[in-house]
Amino acid sequence: MVNWTTPIPTEPTATLVHVKNLSLTTSEKTARDFFEFCGKIKSFELQPSADGKHQEALILFERESAAKTAVLLSNALIDESHITVESYFPSTTEPSSTHHDDDTSQESKPKSNIMAEILASGYVLTDNVVAKGVEFDSKYAFTKRIQDYLAKLTNTAQQLDDKYKVTDKATEVDSKLGIQQRTKTAGETAQTKAQELMQTETGQKVQTFADQIMKQVGAVHREALRLAVS
Repeated sequence: MVNWTTPIPTEPTATLVHVKNLSLTTSEKTARDFFEFCGKIKSFELQPSADGKHQEALILFERESAAKTAVLLSNALIDESHITVESYFPSTTEPSSTHHDDDTSQESKPKSNIMAEILASGYVLTDNVVAKGVEFDSKYAFTKRIQDYLAKLTNTAQQLDDKYKVTDKATEVDSKLGIQQRTKTAGETAQTKAQELMQTETGQKVQTFADQIMKQVGAVHREALRLAVS
């Protein structure tokens, strides 16, 4: 068990998250920078795990919505290690359907937007992680906003490519950061499991929904490339 120096709140709060399986080579700055995409952080502590094989982090966000975004990023890749993110207090894991954040804040953005920003910064998120963000947006508070956002990306994809030469520059970005290969490697196991699931009766029933989600995931990746090269 990690001996945290950060005081643990006596009352359960949805703003506190626990991150596990961080690489021993991951610096506090790298981990903190990653989670700041979710929103403002009040306190951040990084400590070796009890077995000494990994690191763990305790993060207290200012707002609940930021913590919910962080939990969705479980299985993201930081320094070649798949992290696990969960609410410190299990009873606070259910997302709120009400959105109260200031519309200009990082926390107010649809989760898909935030994930596009993370991808554009060179971090690796597998498609199933991005899909969790898309599904969250569809279920909680962002349905209309995310549909408009993704529709706009789809309708203007060619114009963006013509203006910013996204396709050419994306190849250069991939070459420099190794995003494409790392994402492929990180997603191989998840894709295999997904294919197996789709062969089942239940999987076939949700095929249409899955196709819709994957189209939206593709739109998120296109936005990430635009952000990376603009």
